[in-house]
Amino acid sequence: MNYKELDHDDFDAIVTGELTHYALWLEGALNNIITDYFISRAERRNDFERLFLYRDGLTVQDKIEIVRGMSPSITNSETAPLLKSLLKDIEEFKSWRNALAHGLEVQDEPTGPHIVIDIVGRSGKAKQVTITPESHERKIKEAEQLLKRAASLRTRLKRGK
Repeated sequence: MNYKELDHDDFDAIVTGELTHYALWLEGALNNIITDYFISRAERRNDFERLFLYRDGLTVQDKIEIVRGMSPSITNSETAPLLKSLLKDIEEFKSWRNALAHGLEVQDEPTGPHIVIDIVGRSGKAKQVTITPESHERKIKEAEQLLKRAASLRTRLKRGK
C-alpha cells in the first residue's frame, strides 16, 4: 500500500488498524507459548485459553509477565536471551500501538498522511509520537519480524532447545 497517497483520516484509520492486528497476532503468540507450557492434552487447549487467557481483564502486559515468570522453567542458556529480547521488543511494539489507541492527536488541522500524538507513559512522563508513512512501514516490518521470531522461539521451546 502506498501510504503517502492517503489523506489524513484514511492514513490514521489504516495505521491504527494494521498496528492493532499485529498487536493481536503478537498476543496470540504469547498465548501459544503459555498454553504450550501448561497444556499437554490437546482436547483441553481450547478450554484453557477460553477460561484463562481470553478472560476480560487479562492484559497483554499480564501475559508478557506470565511468560517472563515462566522463563526459568521453559528456557535454557540458548533460548533464555532470545525470550528476554522478544518480550522486550513486544513491549516496545505494544507501547507504540497503545500510543495510537490511547493517545491524543495534537495537530490543529491535520493534513496528509502524518499523525502527531501526545501520550503519557506509565511513569507519568509525557511524550509526543509522530507517525509518517516511512515510520509506519518500518514499524510493520519490525512487527512481521517479531511474529517470525515468536513462532521460531515457540518451536524451539516445544522441542526443549
